[in-house]
Amino acid sequence: MGKIRQKRIFAGCETAVALATAFLVPALAQAQDQVPAAADSATVTEVVVTGSRLAQRGFKAPTPVTVIGAEEINLSGTQNVETLLNDTPQFLGSQNNGPTANTVPGGTATLNLRGFGAQRNLVLVNGRRYTITGPDQTTDINTVPAALIKRVETVTGGSSAVYGSDAITGVVNFILKDDFQGVELTGQARGDTHTKTGTYTADLTAGANFADNRGNVVVALNYLDRGGYTRGERGGWATPSMADGCVTAATFSSTRPGTPQVIGAGQTCLSAGGRPGLIFGGSGTIPNGRFVTVGSPSSPGLTAALAAAGLGAMTGRGFTFNDAGTVARPAVTPGDDYDLGPAAYLVIPQRRWMANLSAHYDFNDHVTGYAEAHYSNNRVSMQLPPSGVGGNFLINTNNPYLTPQLRAVMTQLDLAESASGIRVTNGTSSLTTTPGDGLAVLNVNRRLPDVGNRLNTADRSAYRSAIGFRGDLGSVSSSFLRNLNYDAYYTYTRTTDTSISSGAASLSKFQAGLLSVNGAAPALNIFGANLSAAGASSIAVTSINYTESQQQVLAGSVAGELFDTWAGPIDFSTGAEYRKASARFAPDSYLASGDVSGFNAALPTKGSESVKEVYGEVRVPLLMDSPLGKRASANGAFRYSDYDLKGVGGVWTYSVGGEYAPVSDVTFRGQFQHAIRAPNVGELFGGNTTSGPSAVDPCSSRQPTAQQTAAVRAVCVATGVPTGQVFQPAVQPNTFISQVSGGNPNIGPEKSDTTTFGIVLLPRFVPGLALSVDYFKINLDGAIAPLGGGIANTLNLCYNLVQDANSVFCKAITRDPLSGQIAAPGYVTTTNDNTGGLKTSGLDFEGNYHFDLAWGPFGGSRFDLGTNLTYTDEFTATPVQALPASKNYCVGAFGPTCGQPIPRWKGVSRATWRSGPATLSLRHRFIGEVTVDSYLLPKRLGATFPDKSTLTTPDIKAQHYFDLTGSYDVNKDMTLTAGVRNLFDKNPPIVGSSAPANNTWAATYDVEGRVLFGGVTARF
Repeated sequence: MGKIRQKRIFAGCETAVALATAFLVPALAQAQDQVPAAADSATVTEVVVTGSRLAQRGFKAPTPVTVIGAEEINLSGTQNVETLLNDTPQFLGSQNNGPTANTVPGGTATLNLRGFGAQRNLVLVNGRRYTITGPDQTTDINTVPAALIKRVETVTGGSSAVYGSDAITGVVNFILKDDFQGVELTGQARGDTHTKTGTYTADLTAGANFADNRGNVVVALNYLDRGGYTRGERGGWATPSMADGCVTAATFSSTRPGTPQVIGAGQTCLSAGGRPGLIFGGSGTIPNGRFVTVGSPSSPGLTAALAAAGLGAMTGRGFTFNDAGTVARPAVTPGDDYDLGPAAYLVIPQRRWMANLSAHYDFNDHVTGYAEAHYSNNRVSMQLPPSGVGGNFLINTNNPYLTPQLRAVMTQLDLAESASGIRVTNGTSSLTTTPGDGLAVLNVNRRLPDVGNRLNTADRSAYRSAIGFRGDLGSVSSSFLRNLNYDAYYTYTRTTDTSISSGAASLSKFQAGLLSVNGAAPALNIFGANLSAAGASSIAVTSINYTESQQQVLAGSVAGELFDTWAGPIDFSTGAEYRKASARFAPDSYLASGDVSGFNAALPTKGSESVKEVYGEVRVPLLMDSPLGKRASANGAFRYSDYDLKGVGGVWTYSVGGEYAPVSDVTFRGQFQHAIRAPNVGELFGGNTTSGPSAVDPCSSRQPTAQQTAAVRAVCVATGVPTGQVFQPAVQPNTFISQVSGGNPNIGPEKSDTTTFGIVLLPRFVPGLALSVDYFKINLDGAIAPLGGGIANTLNLCYNLVQDANSVFCKAITRDPLSGQIAAPGYVTTTNDNTGGLKTSGLDFEGNYHFDLAWGPFGGSRFDLGTNLTYTDEFTATPVQALPASKNYCVGAFGPTCGQPIPRWKGVSRATWRSGPATLSLRHRFIGEVTVDSYLLPKRLGATFPDKSTLTTPDIKAQHYFDLTGSYDVNKDMTLTAGVRNLFDKNPPIVGSSAPANNTWAATYDVEGRVLFGGVTARF
């Protein structure tokens, strides 16, 4: 659906939403179902089962479980399930996944439970493993049908003993409707009020019993069409791109770029009369080209030639041209910089088709067969600004596109070359130049709007099937092994992803096009805006990458009662499981060879892993209606896993816990769990991949002034930066630095220990009230990560902390010997290892309260209040556990090292009022204050830290968002729903260089502004 059509439809939707809301009576509203609450004791003691395979018998689960019901999905206007879950405090934003993840590769939606990453939580559907996507083997939440969700259960802490590998931070279990009768059709439209871009969904669910109600089959179809828009289309705070800087006091703004302050020698920003503030933050790779000489600046001939060409005042920024390419002048920043923002998607478009089938049939009283089938196709598009080519290239000294004065400069560069020669490598091209050979080395930074924007479309299809049998086995005797039941199943999943990218450039073809062939003029005129259509076509690259992943699970279990004790039966569950996962990634030949600029180079990945497991779980009742208490129980679980991986082998996981209710109003619960995560195919067998994240080179001018010390300078020189270039802009002309990462088949498993304990209050003297408080602590050792924990940490460890050029961190850095820039082929090489550690702890608070009033426009009212709040006391990352003193204490922080904001407080609350067919609900989303990590981390380590007055955006204040939803049951067969997300149209907090893109942290804060949505559900 085109954007014009989407905007017209949305305009009608906006009117409908306004009319529907006007007819609803405002008041308070309902809570999420996170803590059981209802009017009778049967509902109050109902317990969800995620986290255990045992029948609950009314016992409180020893591990805290957060539940989101189908009504919350409806009231929040959820079309993409991951958005709803990311609103809850147990989850943090995921930079490279979701609707705002305009990254390549991308197009998936994953969950970041407790901030440990998508690979460290396990996603289940109906208690079984679901689809996996790519070599990282995570589950794309785009494959979960929102219309079929009965509830979502999130359990905190390592659950490997119950569910196997991956459940480090917990389990997210989507429980789907599996016994549906009738036909239900739901249509929904939503759109933001700024760009009028719409998102539309249609869901059809049909189910019926058959064979005298012995069987049921449910079919569900879903279609989603999400419109995308760029930062330029969003406007306002989204453009231009902004960075940290120093601005004149008169032009300072906390949300817009100011005028850069001129800072004299020996002055600081503040002493010069300026103040830290936002400035335009563009790229130094520009459409007319920016060029830096790499010959000796002390050469008298070169100095004279530069002066004759009008470049005598040129700085390390180099020179550029007018559009015609006839006049060269010194390049300036930020005036000449290129804004990467306007063309980039802020919200990426998505189109999805999905079909689900579930069926079960009772063959007899002891055998029920069941089957599930799933197919989904997601097409997600990303758009980035035009590619930029940067690096050292050879050009002819007599290049006809240059003025005679510049040709003289090139001649001097040629003569100043090392007598031993200089090798220049670009993609698959590797050339050597020597003094006087008519070739000069020039550092080129050329944006390619002539080739067009970079576009990527990920076409991902997921298939899943499951078949199983469950039933009762009866009892061995009346006192031993009673009420036995079994469940055995096989699942197969397969996901394919064809990714088509355009707008990139071949580095070797770019180099070839700069050189004369048989005396003819070079094919490429990159000086000014003079690249011809034929020239652009000759270097343009369209690539096709293919990814496939498969997973098979064969599992069987038996559960029942061992025997009776004085407090009731001992429940047990035991079983065995076999899993095999495989994946392969086949990149395009340009990407595989590294001969590409614009998209990340990558090598093929192919591999598999399998595991055989046995497990058991038991719960022993200790008290039941005793003078010592209302009830008490102890539980334990184990799992032995035998992997076919050299670095893993056989591993044990286990858990012990219990619950104690001295009275029916109060329950204490606690659990200890030891869990593991085996490395995935990508971590094991991934080929080397080149990516370009945002990072700071400590040897460049981007290094904070206070940290530009003599010790850092010495390490910079020792690692290859020319003495005169240290702390200069030319060392890092852009915000992005390339890193090379890859797999390691010998890495071992990650290991974690989780402790939880808390209290559940269901006071009889306050009917309808339910409260819980739970402490959690998760400690992960041997975290699989790139060396040093990533490029930012590796650079920081090399230059600011370890400060030893012979350290493993410094040896991972490759520099160009002429410019000092981090360069090919190694860039910053970080391969996987069990290198780091993660630790988090905090408190979860959940509460529900409901009450009824006789008053109401439709015969009485019911009020439901609820909250789900998390206080994070600690979030500590140890990039290299061999260096335990080097820790990043990231709670309450954001920035290049800590990543997405990790607030101490985050929560969501809902108040709902119901009267007859009408419902009105108000939701409050809260994200606490955070501080930039460049200030907080050194302060917490007792090191030198900058004064906040010298920082552009030291803090992000607490953010409050309000959502309002109303629904009306026209009759038993039709329900209307309308709502507003971000009711007061609150903009996200604006930051500069401390955010990776978009002028804010788009995965954490609301970037759409006010969003209206409306829907209708019809039942037949």
